[in-house]
Amino acid sequence: MIKPPKIVLIGAGSVIFGLGALSSIIQAESLRGAELVLVDINQTGLETITALANKMNVAWDAGKKISSTTERKEALPDADFVVVSVQVGPREEVWELDWRIPLRHGIRQPYAENSGPGALAHTARNLPLMIDIARDMEQLCPDAWYFNLTNPLTRLTLAISRYTNIKVLGLCHQLLWGYTMAAAVLSERWGIPVPEGFHVHTDADNMPNFVPVAKEATQRLDLKAAGINHFSWMYDIRDKETGEDLYPLLRETWFNDKRYQHFEPLTRELFQIFGLMPTPGDSHVCEYLAHVHDPVTKPWEKYELKLQSWDGNRRRRASRWALANAIVSDQKSVDELRDVTRHAMLDEGIPEMITALHSNVQYHHHQCNLPNTGQIPNLPLGAIVETSGIMSGGTIQPVAFPALPAPIAEMCRRELAYSSLVVDACYHGDKNLALQALLLDPMVNDIDRARAILDDFMTEFAEYLPQFN
Repeated sequence: MIKPPKIVLIGAGSVIFGLGALSSIIQAESLRGAELVLVDINQTGLETITALANKMNVAWDAGKKISSTTERKEALPDADFVVVSVQVGPREEVWELDWRIPLRHGIRQPYAENSGPGALAHTARNLPLMIDIARDMEQLCPDAWYFNLTNPLTRLTLAISRYTNIKVLGLCHQLLWGYTMAAAVLSERWGIPVPEGFHVHTDADNMPNFVPVAKEATQRLDLKAAGINHFSWMYDIRDKETGEDLYPLLRETWFNDKRYQHFEPLTRELFQIFGLMPTPGDSHVCEYLAHVHDPVTKPWEKYELKLQSWDGNRRRRASRWALANAIVSDQKSVDELRDVTRHAMLDEGIPEMITALHSNVQYHHHQCNLPNTGQIPNLPLGAIVETSGIMSGGTIQPVAFPALPAPIAEMCRRELAYSSLVVDACYHGDKNLALQALLLDPMVNDIDRARAILDDFMTEFAEYLPQFN
């Protein structure tokens, strides 16, 4: 009989990641007997989440062995899976600065998380910690899987793959946005209720509108997509029950029905121009494009590109802490977290992946960010690409896709080349290489401007950038 796995959650003291992940892992009957170690440097938050986890474990008769520590080296020995969701620096504050610093110098990024100048700073802050975790794993659990849920996902996953010997899988749920857009456009087919003015912007305040449509979408549709994280493209869309190809109907409805002319308008335009539907929604797909930041034409107005709501994220964090504390203090039932979607949380599928990889159960996961071994034949080998994958018996076999259309492949290839330089610069602490990388950014159009942005990043974030000091 296979020994139940040891799972280490690093960043478990965050209610944004921790509540949903804990609920799904603890409920998983396939992981009965598993050892679950919660790790976070925030002692107070960790204590609350640990108390919550123990309440779930007892109330749901889940049979998990739960412990916690603020020292990851205490948690890692003999781990089978290390699930990492961390951020260096106060999340909303540094993210807003990632956007505002380039704006000081005349560059208005549409989002500033995964690409654009702000994403260089985002990468630089998080990369040392991500590598340090992998280095500890090399010593303490060298055969464990590293599940990375931290953005910029492509870059940080590449850093671990390139500079360590640890098996790494980048995980993201963004394909759900593709499902939800398609279901909204085809809603009449199944009678799916879609709120007035519906959009799929990745924003805390929008999630209560988004999640019900998303749940319907996954029940009705089957999508196949490939590309890079937050910039994947839909190859195939089917009715889950009948197998009918819905791509023709999706094109006809979205392009010609006036009700959808202003629904995710940038996605709609890219779909029309390039022939495949991008899956991430406007908020993320815009990060990789050169034509969304012109100060004269202001395409962010034309396409109604929405910034992240940093205040909305703060409110979400506060409300989830309130929920966690209320459960721990017995003011609310722990069963509030049985179905996390009622609180606008998303299920990452982590228990299913762990079960498949730890046993001989086969599981198909729609979004596996892995080094390219040919699963997308016209993107660079070794680059982190996103396709579906089959997990079983300790291995992940990425599903091979046909070549991307040449223009789409070129957009992906440029981003991958740029990201590769960013990773090298941020790993080595090479400021000159960082400047070279910035000058490849599709949003940067002036050398002095790039230099000034980089200097400001180095000054504002100095405490988080030890590799550059």
